[in-house]
Amino acid sequence: MTKRRVPASFQDAVATIGGFLTYPVAAEAVGKAERTVRNWSDPDTGALPTIEDAVRLDAAFIAAGGGDPPMLAAYAMRLERASMASAGAAEVAASMKAAVREGNEAVNAMFDALERGGDRLAREVAAREALEAADAFKSAAQKLVSGGGKE
Repeated sequence: MTKRRVPASFQDAVATIGGFLTYPVAAEAVGKAERTVRNWSDPDTGALPTIEDAVRLDAAFIAAGGGDPPMLAAYAMRLERASMASAGAAEVAASMKAAVREGNEAVNAMFDALERGGDRLAREVAAREALEAADAFKSAAQKLVSGGGKE
């Protein structure tokens, strides 16, 4: 049975790394027992890696071609959540509406760029719109998790 983890949590990041590298390889990367690394991915244990272990896990993940470092992303998300006041339901809804609006603008700009073929300006506009949409969705997700829709 798959355990439920908070998105972008440290436990979720370790599970992502363990799933990509395998837990034995992740354990080898940090010089710990496999059970220790599995416990870091289990929200019921309360166990977390040290900062040094998190860096080693991310480095192994990147070296294996895993892409963006999950532990760093979890740390950044947690830091942002900790630094912002708890969002009320109205603020969460407004942020979600803004994200959807930005997402629609990005999709429209991407289709426009596709229709224009090699038009560099259209591709640049689409890329800018896509990045703005990504930021808006990230902000909405953070507000949703930090506020949970409570007033």
